[in-house]
Amino acid sequence: QGEPGAFSEAASRRVNAEAELVPCKSFEDVFAAVESGAVVFGVLPIENSIGGSIHRNFDLLLEHDLPIVGEVEVPVVHHLLALPGSTLQGITRVYSHPQALAQCDRFLRTLTGVEITATYDTAGSAKMIADGKLRDAAAIASARAGELFGLSPLKSSIQDFDGNVTRFLVIGRE
Repeated sequence: QGEPGAFSEAASRRVNAEAELVPCKSFEDVFAAVESGAVVFGVLPIENSIGGSIHRNFDLLLEHDLPIVGEVEVPVVHHLLALPGSTLQGITRVYSHPQALAQCDRFLRTLTGVEITATYDTAGSAKMIADGKLRDAAAIASARAGELFGLSPLKSSIQDFDGNVTRFLVIGRE
């Protein structure tokens, strides 16, 4: 699930570094792709050491008859990313996935006059800022997302705890 540069991509690469990855916009789309046979496996976040359980994926596991065939843990380091030349003082909006926002709550509370908006994906937030050339906006995402979309870190390692880890499940048809 997610754009290239999402933590799900990092998890997928840990499962199989050589796999052809197929990004999906939503968790539901991952289940549908596996069920239809469009992909062999799906990789989904299930639990984060700071943000807790990803309840939607527990629900989807119950709704679909797809077994869990593996799991992988990925260290998660969040960066506040913006267009080159942007400054922290010039940021009025921050975008990211709700889990990433929860994992960076302490940092976000230090920002004044900044609108925090939940989006479908960490890397998707970075892509949105790059595509829209949004000079007053920043995304919370991975360093790889910053590299892929030409964004610079305004602040690095902004998660509440250094040992931030997300556990991902691998689902398949058999």
